[in-house]
Amino acid sequence: MRTRDFKPSLLKRLKDPDYAAGYLADVLEYESQQAFLIAVRNVLDARKANISKLSKKAGITRQTVYHALSKDGDPRLSTLTQILKTVGIRISFDSERKAA
Repeated sequence: MRTRDFKPSLLKRLKDPDYAAGYLADVLEYESQQAFLIAVRNVLDARKANISKLSKKAGITRQTVYHALSKDGDPRLSTLTQILKTVGIRISFDSERKAA
Protein backbone atom coordinates (compact mmCIF):
# COMPACT_ATOMS: atom_id res chain seq x y z
CA MET A 1 0.00 0.00 0.00
CA ARG A 2 1.32 3.40 -0.98
CA THR A 3 1.29 6.18 1.53
CA ARG A 4 0.82 9.88 0.86
CA ASP A 5 2.87 12.66 2.35
CA PHE A 6 0.55 14.54 4.72
CA LYS A 7 2.67 17.68 4.97
CA PRO A 8 1.47 19.49 1.80
CA SER A 9 -2.13 19.07 2.94
CA LEU A 10 -1.27 20.21 6.46
CA LEU A 11 0.59 23.29 5.21
CA LYS A 12 -2.40 24.23 3.05
CA ARG A 13 -4.74 24.07 6.06
CA LEU A 14 -2.28 25.97 8.27
CA LYS A 15 -2.64 29.05 6.06
CA ASP A 16 -5.98 29.60 7.84
CA PRO A 17 -5.19 31.52 11.07
CA ASP A 18 -8.00 29.85 13.03
CA TYR A 19 -6.88 26.38 11.97
CA ALA A 20 -3.26 27.23 12.79
CA ALA A 21 -4.21 28.52 16.23
CA GLY A 22 -6.21 25.37 17.00
CA TYR A 23 -3.41 23.16 15.70
CA LEU A 24 -0.85 24.88 17.92
CA ALA A 25 -3.16 24.73 20.95
CA ASP A 26 -3.72 20.99 20.47
CA VAL A 27 -0.03 20.23 20.01
CA LEU A 28 0.87 22.32 23.05
CA GLU A 29 -1.73 20.57 25.20
CA TYR A 30 -1.18 16.97 24.12
CA GLU A 31 2.36 16.69 22.79
CA SER A 32 5.94 17.41 23.84
CA GLN A 33 7.75 20.74 23.70
CA GLN A 34 9.76 19.42 20.77
CA ALA A 35 6.54 18.60 18.91
CA PHE A 36 5.24 22.09 19.65
CA LEU A 37 8.36 23.68 18.14
CA ILE A 38 7.89 21.52 15.03
CA ALA A 39 4.29 22.72 14.89
CA VAL A 40 5.43 26.35 15.07
CA ARG A 41 7.88 25.67 12.23
CA ASN A 42 5.02 24.11 10.23
CA VAL A 43 2.92 27.25 10.71
CA LEU A 44 5.84 29.42 9.58
CA ASP A 45 6.43 27.13 6.58
CA ALA A 46 2.75 27.34 5.63
CA ARG A 47 2.98 31.11 5.64
CA LYS A 48 6.27 30.98 3.72
CA ALA A 49 7.75 33.11 6.47
CA ASN A 50 11.12 34.60 5.65
CA ILE A 51 13.14 34.27 8.86
CA SER A 52 15.11 37.47 8.24
CA LYS A 53 11.94 39.52 7.76
CA LEU A 54 10.18 37.73 10.61
CA SER A 55 13.04 38.42 13.01
CA LYS A 56 13.09 42.13 12.12
CA LYS A 57 9.32 42.39 12.55
CA ALA A 58 9.51 40.49 15.86
CA GLY A 59 12.40 42.60 17.12
CA ILE A 60 14.67 39.61 17.76
CA THR A 61 17.78 38.39 15.98
CA ARG A 62 17.61 35.87 13.18
CA GLN A 63 19.92 33.60 15.15
CA THR A 64 17.53 33.71 18.11
CA VAL A 65 14.65 32.60 15.88
CA TYR A 66 16.68 29.75 14.39
CA HIS A 67 17.91 28.65 17.81
CA ALA A 68 14.46 28.92 19.41
CA LEU A 69 12.89 26.69 16.76
CA SER A 70 15.77 24.25 16.42
CA LYS A 71 15.55 20.60 17.41
CA ASP A 72 17.27 21.41 20.70
CA GLY A 73 15.56 24.78 21.13
CA ASP A 74 14.29 25.86 24.52
CA PRO A 75 12.84 29.28 23.73
CA ARG A 76 11.60 31.82 26.22
CA LEU A 77 7.88 32.47 26.28
CA SER A 78 8.57 36.04 25.16
CA THR A 79 10.44 34.76 22.10
CA LEU A 80 7.61 32.41 21.11
CA THR A 81 5.06 35.15 21.68
CA GLN A 82 6.94 37.52 19.37
CA ILE A 83 7.45 34.88 16.67
CA LEU A 84 3.78 33.87 16.66
CA LYS A 85 2.59 37.47 16.80
CA THR A 86 4.34 38.18 13.49
CA VAL A 87 2.10 35.61 11.77
CA GLY A 88 -1.07 36.76 13.49
CA ILE A 89 -1.33 34.20 16.29
CA ARG A 90 -1.36 34.92 20.01
CA ILE A 91 -0.93 32.59 22.94
CA SER A 92 -3.91 32.46 25.28
CA PHE A 93 -5.06 30.30 28.16
CA ASP A 94 -8.40 28.80 29.20
CA SER A 95 -9.38 27.26 32.49
CA GLU A 96 -10.19 23.57 32.73
CA ARG A 97 -13.05 24.28 35.12
CA LYS A 98 -15.88 21.91 34.37
CA ALA A 99 -19.48 23.04 34.34
CA ALA A 100 -21.40 21.92 37.45
